[in-house]
Amino acid sequence: MNKGIKHIIFNCISTFLLVFWIYVSEDKFMGLHAFQNALLRQPFPDWWADILYWLLPLSEMIIGLLFIGRYRRAGYVLSATLLLVFTLYIGLGLAGLYTERPCGCASVFSMLSWKWHLVVNLFLFALSILGWYWDRSSSVGRKSDPHPRWTKHFTLLIDLLFIPIYNFYRRPRKMFPKKFAVFPGRPVASNLDYV
Repeated sequence: MNKGIKHIIFNCISTFLLVFWIYVSEDKFMGLHAFQNALLRQPFPDWWADILYWLLPLSEMIIGLLFIGRYRRAGYVLSATLLLVFTLYIGLGLAGLYTERPCGCASVFSMLSWKWHLVVNLFLFALSILGWYWDRSSSVGRKSDPHPRWTKHFTLLIDLLFIPIYNFYRRPRKMFPKKFAVFPGRPVASNLDYV
């Protein structure tokens, strides 16, 4: 494969995983109460929910931030590890090990069936492994980072600004769906007696 195309694909994978992990952790941090309730419905002891309540979003945030800079390889390894755990958990659910299949995932994945959720997790796991492999093979014999320092800071700025701004505009629509008209189409009868 051409080095330029491989470099573009490699950067797209790392940027996609960075945005994915930051978004997933931010979604859980924004709805901590709902996430804790989802954890309490999972088929494991309740004391696990108390630990995972903060540990899971925090670890997802750290994994996302590892894709910035020189710790990208650790980000790929931790991303693949966490996705493998999630994939095994969903696989056991599909095998019928749990009585019900609750999910405390990000809002993007909450509408997916468990079979599609397994497919998405396998795809993300494969991206993590592919990114790790390309990062490992491209860094052999490389003494310095070929990217200028300003591009890393610019990418970080765009990523850290884009996700909160996107969620600022998305949250109100999610919290207040348009289920009723502000002004009814017909007159409203009133039982008020005017004096």
